[in-house]
Amino acid sequence: MRISTSMQYTSQLRYMQSANTRLDKASEKYNTGLKFQNSGEDPSGMSQKIKYTGDISAFEQYKLNSHMVAGYLSEEETALGSIWTALSSAQSRLHQAVNGTHDKNSLTALAEDIEQTINQLYDLMNTRNAEGEYIFAGSDSSRPAFTLASDGNYYCQANGSVRYVQVSPTVVVQSSDSALNVFQNVPLSHTMKDTANPAITSSYIENFEDFNDLYNQFYSSKTGANNDITIEVNGGKFEVKSPNGNVIGGGEVTKKGVIEYKGMVFETGDQNYNGNITVTLDKPKKDNILNTLTNVVKEIKNGNLGRNELTQMLSEAQISVSNCKDNVDMYRGQVGARAANIDNIITSNESLSVVKQTARAGVTEIDAYEAVSELLMVQNALQVSQSSFAKIHQSNLFDYI
Repeated sequence: MRISTSMQYTSQLRYMQSANTRLDKASEKYNTGLKFQNSGEDPSGMSQKIKYTGDISAFEQYKLNSHMVAGYLSEEETALGSIWTALSSAQSRLHQAVNGTHDKNSLTALAEDIEQTINQLYDLMNTRNAEGEYIFAGSDSSRPAFTLASDGNYYCQANGSVRYVQVSPTVVVQSSDSALNVFQNVPLSHTMKDTANPAITSSYIENFEDFNDLYNQFYSSKTGANNDITIEVNGGKFEVKSPNGNVIGGGEVTKKGVIEYKGMVFETGDQNYNGNITVTLDKPKKDNILNTLTNVVKEIKNGNLGRNELTQMLSEAQISVSNCKDNVDMYRGQVGARAANIDNIITSNESLSVVKQTARAGVTEIDAYEAVSELLMVQNALQVSQSSFAKIHQSNLFDYI
């Protein structure tokens, strides 16, 4: 086959065009540091790149979520700590009042202190975060957790819902707590009421620790359960029977006609009192501590309670404050545990994100030495091709005559 001059030109030009294309690709790899630009160049590599890129983006979102939750938990832990401190102060003042003389000046000072504590607690229970959300309001964070009504009582508006945030591919963390659980559904001190035949002068609880032991032993929450404890008094002595009729204790009536049993005091007014006293253990009650303390202030200002009644009210409030403190402390511990877990998750996410980035780089990024070597090789090949083309096509038949 005869090779014409045009065929030689065409063949050489095609080769140089191909070499130029290879040079462009080699230059692109060198400049971008990437092995490929589209799926046509490496379908498998592009598929892996998309997967790793998606994973890396997800970890970036998890990082943002984790830091956001860490901020929420820090704010909640701080608020709970301040609430616990305020409750401790109120508990201390109530304890002093129970053991004090109950003079007018000390009671007035107590009422003023408790009023300030109520305002402080109300403000803390309605704490807002940086976004203006009420952190204890439950799922509806746009309205306060507590509101003060016209009747002077505090009402909880928070629902029992809490928010969760995903902070890793497999971990979802609770980012809030509801005031309904933390502050509202807190047990108040146990109480009782009595019916005597014949009637007695008065009754009250003097020692709640002893009374609570009795209450916890014999109170039943079953429907229709008998929660009556009977005290039978005869001839200067008394016998105590459980709801089942079993004798559980007894003693003697004092010279002043007083009966004392398990923290309860019954003043009959007569050492020779004979009759029955039925003690009914009240159903457990729950309420927020704001209402409990408000009632203390109200009764102190009214001044209608006798010494024994006042002491019982203050003791009841002291128990209720203690229960609220315990509940706050429990939730504060849970928040602290979640915060510590978040710190570990943040560290883990950062490590996993680096692993994904390294894996993507292994698939998509070209080695610098390899890129330089390939670029130089293609450049040299193109230069040789250009030199050969020029030399060949400068020749003619006269060169051989």
